[in-house]
Amino acid sequence: MAAARKTHAGRWTRRQFLEMAAGVGLIGSLAAACAPAPSAPAPSAPTTSAPAAATTASAASATAAPAAPPTTGAASATVAPAAGVPGGGQAIISFGEPDTLLMSESRALVGAYIRSFIANGLVRLKYPDMTVVEDLADKYSASADGKTYTFELHPGVKWQDGQTFSSDDVKFTFEYAVHPDNPHPLTDDFANIVGAKEFKAKQATEISGLKVGPDHVEFSLIAPSPSFLVNVATAIIMPKHVLQDVAPADFPKHPFARQPIYTGPFKVDEWKSGESIAYSAFADHFKGRPKLDKVVQRIFPDPTTSVTELRSGGIQQAFIASPDQYQQFKSDSSYTTQELAGTLGWFFSWDMTNQTFPFAEKDFRIAVSHAVDRKTLVDALFRGLAEPGTSLASPLSWIYNPNIPTYDYDPAKSQQLLDGLGWMPGSDGIRVKNGQRLEYAMMVTSTTKDWFLAIQPMLQAVGVGISKVDVVDFPTWVSRLAIGKYESTMNGWGNFAIDPRADLANHFWSPTKAARGDATGYKNDQVDQLFAQAAKASSHDEEKRLYDQIQMLVEADCVYAYLFRPKQLGASVNNLVLPSAKIQAEIYDALPSWTLK
Repeated sequence: MAAARKTHAGRWTRRQFLEMAAGVGLIGSLAAACAPAPSAPAPSAPTTSAPAAATTASAASATAAPAAPPTTGAASATVAPAAGVPGGGQAIISFGEPDTLLMSESRALVGAYIRSFIANGLVRLKYPDMTVVEDLADKYSASADGKTYTFELHPGVKWQDGQTFSSDDVKFTFEYAVHPDNPHPLTDDFANIVGAKEFKAKQATEISGLKVGPDHVEFSLIAPSPSFLVNVATAIIMPKHVLQDVAPADFPKHPFARQPIYTGPFKVDEWKSGESIAYSAFADHFKGRPKLDKVVQRIFPDPTTSVTELRSGGIQQAFIASPDQYQQFKSDSSYTTQELAGTLGWFFSWDMTNQTFPFAEKDFRIAVSHAVDRKTLVDALFRGLAEPGTSLASPLSWIYNPNIPTYDYDPAKSQQLLDGLGWMPGSDGIRVKNGQRLEYAMMVTSTTKDWFLAIQPMLQAVGVGISKVDVVDFPTWVSRLAIGKYESTMNGWGNFAIDPRADLANHFWSPTKAARGDATGYKNDQVDQLFAQAAKASSHDEEKRLYDQIQMLVEADCVYAYLFRPKQLGASVNNLVLPSAKIQAEIYDALPSWTLK
């Protein structure tokens, strides 16, 4: 029997798995592996977003300058509570450095975390289901035809410099978003505001479909849009009195981008590049003063530094990339730990336009999916602290369809499908068809290389060979993630940074894929039609039904071979009390409720 037929009966044992992985030191190589994807600009659905950043470690990792010198221990890091305020004190935490604090320009997921506790929009996306809820607006409503949205503003809101927030600030913010001198193109949903296109083209001096009163804001749309509220949620309101005399193109260079004034519960005191960002409680926040007085966010380029600092008392909370290091904190009674749902899912993708290999064949992609023993990967690589991958959408999101087809480990089924495609085992077990070996290149980064080496024997066991493990840096990986530039890759995508509609559209809707750069060549006319219908849905229920159908079709096509979704692993000193949460973003979103005891 050919080597390709010598598959394991049932699961791979941990010993077999590590032996087959040829001692590549997988367990210790996770320190750079769990970074969420960069966030996107204020999107319309669909939206362009970057693929998973595979060069940083966790949300706690930074990308630039040397670590700041150690600070005093956690016990001495607290200060006296503010008079009359329960709790008080200072918390020292660690996660990555933002690209900017001008939130309209931020492309880093770290920026989304910070945004949640320093700024506000009219409405916001609620974690983890990503539904829209009130924020600066106490109430919002849509007309029966879905073409008029009215937002009733919370009274008495103050900016962090003490000035009064008003509907003029809302008008100023949306005019900036569509301003003729704003270098960014008009998003589909903002172009849908009556008069926005004319304003962008300098044919009008204001947006005719944006009306403001003392206590409300009203938008008139050209056509109903189920994603309009999402775009409003991602538009952080900016202070007119601070920025009205700044040219829109100069906003990113203004001091505001490093020390902004927003309406959020914490204000930025100081940003030392590569070292730290200091925040203080905004006593007049319209939802109430935060319980902590101060928060210091330390920035470390090496993710292992945050572990060392957490142990020594230099910080009080961090997310841990290594499952082994996390288990050490979990077994230490001095710390409280949290195992949260994974933000980032990993999967194989292929260039389906390739004419040499059967990447365009659905049965080939299903065969690869059946060849992967996800449970063994989860147990061996992550000590069980991950979930097997089944979909692009997070199971926690409202958009997720729990009835999608999945592809369990079944090497016999994998072999059967490859046989059916005419790829038969050769003398060395690698399959051959018409003289062509089923042996292709796999593009990886330093993060994903060892993971792939762990999976490679599973592919070889069913006769799928790898001609080259092509290790590239992250910028090169991004630049080559397009049809015609690679054969296959170990890919990743982060949820909870943008609208979940955009998660799906970026990968499966042909027009969106063409606009952002098509990495697979996948096209399904029925899927495209359903996306177009969903974009015009008149109710959330109708939209949900259409997105359920989309997911059934694309997962039946097995566009990707899903692998795993590592959990986010948090640890904090016991005297820092954090809220319960399901995902990492919730932890920072609830920063105003953190307390010290």
